[in-house]
Amino acid sequence: MSVPLRNDGPGLTRRDEMTVSAGAMSEVPWGAATTAGVVVTGADLLLHVLGGHLGLGSSLSAGVVALFAVGGAGVLLRDRSSRAVRWARSNPWRFAVLPGVATAAIVFVLSVVLGSGGLFGDAFTALWHGAVAFGITGGVGSMAGRRRRSR
Repeated sequence: MSVPLRNDGPGLTRRDEMTVSAGAMSEVPWGAATTAGVVVTGADLLLHVLGGHLGLGSSLSAGVVALFAVGGAGVLLRDRSSRAVRWARSNPWRFAVLPGVATAAIVFVLSVVLGSGGLFGDAFTALWHGAVAFGITGGVGSMAGRRRRSR
């Protein structure tokens, strides 16, 4: 499937943007992203244990945010440059939707399986975790774009 990769305008539908974003996400530095996720999960779990309770669900959720935020930001910062990655760099906030949605979906499942916040609480938890991943990815992409343009 050939998708025109333009920066703005009616060239890409939301579905096309998700397809291109998925292509860019195929270039995630998974080693760094996984390491960040494991470190954040472990540190959060340690803090919960030191506080006297086991917060496995919230620790895993924090780790998922780190995984996708570092993964999404890593795509935008790497030197590799496929067409999809160039589009993502030109449209960091549009690209950031995919890591945000992926984070929200996984955190929602974790909240339902491991949590006891009820459906509304689980949905709220998923949304704010997704928003954090979206914000970090988009923010890093915006700052990296400014830095590249100023060179």
